[in-house]
Amino acid sequence: MSRGLICVIACFLTSACASTQLNYNTADLASSLSSLTKTQILYNLSQAVADPEFVPSQVTISIGSAQTANSIAPSVSIPLGPSLAVANRVATGARSTAQSTSTSAIAAPGIGVQFTDAWNQSWTMVPANSANQLRRLRTLYQFATGTMPRQDPSRDLTEKEAERQFLCDYAIQSLAVQPESAGGNIRYQVDGCLDHSGAAASRLFHADPSFTQGPSCVVCIEDLHGKAPRPHLNPGLKYHFIRTRSERTEDMARLGSNSGIDFYVCASRAGTCRLVDGQAPFDGRKAFSDFVMFVYEAMSTPASGSGGNPRQSGGAAFVYSVR
Repeated sequence: MSRGLICVIACFLTSACASTQLNYNTADLASSLSSLTKTQILYNLSQAVADPEFVPSQVTISIGSAQTANSIAPSVSIPLGPSLAVANRVATGARSTAQSTSTSAIAAPGIGVQFTDAWNQSWTMVPANSANQLRRLRTLYQFATGTMPRQDPSRDLTEKEAERQFLCDYAIQSLAVQPESAGGNIRYQVDGCLDHSGAAASRLFHADPSFTQGPSCVVCIEDLHGKAPRPHLNPGLKYHFIRTRSERTEDMARLGSNSGIDFYVCASRAGTCRLVDGQAPFDGRKAFSDFVMFVYEAMSTPASGSGGNPRQSGGAAFVYSVR
């Protein structure tokens, strides 16, 4: 009766501990997603400031798992033979002397408990490893830090100049179709793009329409059926909204740091913050929040096949786990 009661109590305790630990691990894993994303972005921002022509390092979190295993293994030993064992030994020597030894042993019951607590938290990450993904990300980070390519590096671009250069450099997502097919891509042209020699030229782009619509589009087109589609940047994407310590003002809030570089954004729309020519006041915190989502948008690629989600994350997945 006592042994059965102990086993039942152990089962209840194990179940309760495992459930509580699993809930804690799941919440802890979910809360780390935002921190992981921000750390990546701050790293790439620091690289953009140090070397504008850098190659970004970015991953997309696709799956997270939290596993917990608790076990209690009680053991009880009960002697099956007599509880008292007596051993007598008589030894006779060469001179007719005898020695008698008596040993008594009491077999007592025993009890033991073995407890095991094992947990595992893991993220499955998909790295950006295609050239167009990396070009889109680099353009975003250059735009945010004000390090866009220009003929005169000593002069900051105006807002209109920066937006035009962004449209020229952003390798927007496109569908893979045959050259002679209408395919579903939308075509638009951007004038005034700088080539490698610094001369102005026009560029023709083929874009997947699903990436030019909605609140998350980076390069947006309002009328897909117009004869000459006019692309424009999402109003939530702000030029040179990330500032370093040497550029900060009193109304700027610290965003974070990486590689010894501190980053600041305008704390509010009403604050006195540094703006480029032609730029209206904006909330830097909201600009950064939108920028995070634009990074996710730049990581997305058109899905292959028909039906389902028209977007997916490119690259091969790998798992990072903590045990």
